[in-house]
Parts: sequence; structure tokens; C-alpha cells
Amino acid sequence: MVSIESVTVDGGRIESTVEYSDDLRPFFDESPFYVEYDVDVSDLPPSILSIPVLAQVCPVAWALGADVRVPVVDRRFLDSLEAVGRALYEMYPFIDGGRVIAERAPAWSERDRGPAGPAESTAATPGESGTADGAGMLFTGGVDSLATYVRHREEEPTLITVQGWVVGVDDTDRWRRMSARTERFAERFGVDAQFVRSNMLEFLDTTMLSAHFHDRHDGGWYSAVGSGLGLLGLCAPLAVATGMGRIYVAASVWQGIEVPPVLDHWDGVAMPWGSHPNIDDEIAWADARGVHDVFELDRQERIGVVADYVRERDSTLPVYSCSASEAAENCDRCEKCLRTAIGLALEGLDPADHGFDIGRHTFQRAVRKFEAGEWLNDEHAPYHWQGFQQRLSPDDDLPMEGSEEFLRWLQDADFEAVAGSPTRDRLVRAAARHTPYPVYATAYPLYGAVQKHLNGG
Repeated sequence: MVSIESVTVDGGRIESTVEYSDDLRPFFDESPFYVEYDVDVSDLPPSILSIPVLAQVCPVAWALGADVRVPVVDRRFLDSLEAVGRALYEMYPFIDGGRVIAERAPAWSERDRGPAGPAESTAATPGESGTADGAGMLFTGGVDSLATYVRHREEEPTLITVQGWVVGVDDTDRWRRMSARTERFAERFGVDAQFVRSNMLEFLDTTMLSAHFHDRHDGGWYSAVGSGLGLLGLCAPLAVATGMGRIYVAASVWQGIEVPPVLDHWDGVAMPWGSHPNIDDEIAWADARGVHDVFELDRQERIGVVADYVRERDSTLPVYSCSASEAAENCDRCEKCLRTAIGLALEGLDPADHGFDIGRHTFQRAVRKFEAGEWLNDEHAPYHWQGFQQRLSPDDDLPMEGSEEFLRWLQDADFEAVAGSPTRDRLVRAAARHTPYPVYATAYPLYGAVQKHLNGG
């Protein structure tokens, strides 16, 4: 049993205490869960305030066969949890246990959003989405979120950036730079920005979860299993407090991505992932809902959407692809930075105009990293580079010094052979590849100890 014991609110901070049976203790931290906003959410009903913590604990409980008990939760969100549970079971058959037991599940109606602010409803029928007419979107400034903004810019969506995901909740300096970056984007686009801070990746022992279930999914626990429900759940009180009726989530995977062998039981669309249309589009609360976006486009097509916007409206729009840089800027040294820069060049843009400084040393480093098997750490990583092989020839002229030698190397590179080697470290690096920086930084040194513990050593 996992029990939500208390949910308290003080201005913009919600704090929840959770009790769990001893056999679940290795997968949770001792500290309470919290989430903070820059708006006052203290007038929201308890049924909305309980959503963020439920969104974090439910996938863990379901995977471990535990029930979740909560005093009160919004009726529409409770129905969403049932739909998400079914979707996760189809993706990952090991997530086959547990129920959500709510003592009360009040429905929301239009009168809940009145002059006096939100109030709890006892209506028998849940309110339909539409009474809140604003839009929001999870935003990092990367290719995926930029493509989503471009597609929905006429709705003037509020940009929502989460501390505790890409940037650690205690990483003050890096967060200051990243939040300032979002504010600059909001000013550039003429929209609002909102910020959410949560300890969800510390409250859940994501290192232990990733190690325990590493052979059941492709990637780290939160990305592969919990991210869609978890991140949208964090946004729920903010959406109700500010009148957002939909929250867009830019897809990480895409419709045509190849399914890794570890997931060969799956016969659905794309590959199983924590943020997926089968999950995000099922999540709703009060008069708002999640919307999974750009799923039908692969990464290069999303870059094409951004490139069209650049040519039409903003010739120096920055693109931030790097999640490993402590400076919250493009590091110009990692695989993702190089991949994004080449993608921009393929769309006729000069990466130097959009925040990249890619040159001869970057390309030389890339060859070394590829050949050492240090860059392509998951089953589908070769896809992007194989696509470049098909589109690029040594005669192509990329606007980056040293690209000629790299393009010659690219023609004969065997990305399937170098993906995920050396095999000794493949699993932990695959998890780290899809894990935000603060967890990535600790996952590798702890992995051996976790494995020893799990094996009874």
C-alpha cells in the first residue's frame, strides 16, 4: 500500500507526505514530496492539490503491485489514472498491479471557476474541457518544444519550465540561467512564462527504479515510464489557477521510430515511452487536459518546422539542444549538439546563427567518440545518423569548418556496430542517456552498488 497521508498548501507551495509498506521503501526517499509555483494555489480545492503527488507515485505503485490510497482527488483525473494504467500495462506488462482508492472524488463543473475562485463541486457529472480557454506548454527551448510552439503560436501558449527535471531542484546557478533563458524566449515571442519546481526525482529513488527495471524498458525510469503523467500532473494546479484548458507536451519519440528488441512484445504505434499519445492525451483534470504534440514528425521534420519559422519571422532564433551542460547552454561537444547542428544545416540554416559553435575539433572528437562506442547508447540512437548518411555526401557543403573530413568518414561509418558498445556499460549508459542531468551525474557511480544490493551482495 502507498498512502497519501496529507496534502498541505502554503501560497505557491504544495507539500505531501506519503506512507508506504516496508517492501516499497527502497524506491522512495524519506523526505516529503513538494511542488512550488510562482502563483498562489492556496484557494484550490484539495481534489486538485492532490494531483501532483498522485502523478508521481502511481506508476511506481502499479509496477510493484501496490494499491494507492488518497483522501480526495478530482474525478476527471481519477478516471485518467485508470486510462493511463491501462496504457502503461500495454506498453510494459510488468506494470500490472495496484488500484487507486479515493475516499472522495468530486467532479468539477463550470461554476467551480467563478468570481470567488475555484471551489470544490459535488456535481454528479465531470465538467468538460473548454471552460478554461488558455493554453500552456512544457518548454525547454529545444527542437521539440520549439516545433510545438511554432505550431500553436496563435494560441499564445504560456511557456512552462520545470526545475527538477532537466535541471536539478538544488542546482540554483544552472536553474537561474535556464529560467532566464525561458524568460527571454517568452519576451521574444510575446507570451507569458511560468515556472514549476519539484523534488519528484529525489522523492522517487529513480536510480533504484532504473536499476531494478532496467531490462523491462529502454531508458531511465522517469523518461521511459513516468514522465508524461508526472510532468502533466505537476502542471495541474498551475493550469487551474491560471485558466489553462490545455497543456501541450512535445513528443520525445515519433510515430515511425523503430521498437527496440527489449520491447518486441509491443504492437502499438511508435515505441513504449513515458510521454506518448496513449498516455498524455488521456490525462485530464477539472476543465483542462494534456495534448501530445508533433508525434507524427521525426526529429528532422521538427527541425524543418523550426527552420520555416526562422526564415519567416526570426533569423537568429536560438536553439538549445544540450541537456548535459552545466551552463544551460549548448556545449558544442556532445552527440546531441552535433546532431542538432547538422540538422539545422540540412534545412539550409547556419548553426552559428542559432547558438552553436561547431568546428573541426568537434568533428574530430565526434569520430573518436563514435568509434569508441561512447555516444550511441540506446537501440534507436543510430536512426538519426543513418538518416544523415542517406541525405549527405562528401560533396555537400556544410557551413562548419572541418565538415568535409567528417562527411567522408560518415559515408562508411557502421553505426549499428558502434551503438551501445562497450557492452559492459551499455545498460547503465542507456538509462543515463534518457535521464536528466542531476540523476545522470549520480547514476553511473551508484549503478554497481545498486546492482550488488539487488542481487543480494
